[in-house]
Amino acid sequence: MTNKIKALWELTRLEHGLIYGLGVLIALAIARQGVPDLKIALAGVLGATLAEMGAFALNDYFDVEVDTKNNRTDRPIVRGDISKNEALWLAIATSLFGILAMYFTGSAGAVIVTIILVLFGVLYNAKLKEYGIWGNLYISFTMAAPFLFGSLLFARGAIVLLIIAAIAFLVGLGREIMKGIMDMEGDALRNVRTVARTWGPDRAKCLALALYGAGVLLSPAPLFVNDQKFHMSPVYGVSAFISVAILLYVCYTLLKSHDVRTVGRARKATLVSMAVALLGVLLTALL
Repeated sequence: MTNKIKALWELTRLEHGLIYGLGVLIALAIARQGVPDLKIALAGVLGATLAEMGAFALNDYFDVEVDTKNNRTDRPIVRGDISKNEALWLAIATSLFGILAMYFTGSAGAVIVTIILVLFGVLYNAKLKEYGIWGNLYISFTMAAPFLFGSLLFARGAIVLLIIAAIAFLVGLGREIMKGIMDMEGDALRNVRTVARTWGPDRAKCLALALYGAGVLLSPAPLFVNDQKFHMSPVYGVSAFISVAILLYVCYTLLKSHDVRTVGRARKATLVSMAVALLGVLLTALL
């Protein structure tokens, strides 16, 4: 039972889903200038998390051959812990329930955005990812989407949400380009034209570093906006400092090497950096 739960977590990359859900919660908290309505928050977090789970399960369904070639034993379908059919049905179920959960936010816009992202997720996994940078841009957009949606839906906190969305987009795009470096051999099976395969791993690494650098430079911006919660907030300042420190360490390790193992560790570290930053933003909005 424990192994199955672990396999399901790995299939759906639930840690990413929780970060997506946290993004929705942050957007609501900033818009409300405090604790958001519990029902809306639960529906929004659940909807975003389930939609993300469906997208990643579908990713592994389509990428079995690539993951096998890349020796991705961290993928449960490759290990045989979950079948392709199980992954497909899980993807369908979580995507539909994600859309249904968004209905309970009471926002037609939230439902429409979720449906669009789910449909683009299917397109991405089936075909769009083969176009390299365009697929990377889609994934990066999904990371920024909770904040963009919040800034469009609510007048309050719009500037802060746009800044956070921009940071999420830049760091997310850097992570996707790094993934292309890791998966070059397997991506050749589907002729996925990633930056690493098209321009070479050295240029891909430089582009990822530039994107992380842009995210680092933008991270202090919320401290200087005209917002009663974020202006010179020590809570946001400390979390941003820790997040930036982790990201700078990632840049340092990438400057030394871009072998698959190093890139894999660095990519996981960026997820920690994003989680710390988002937690800091949430606490700032709530306090």
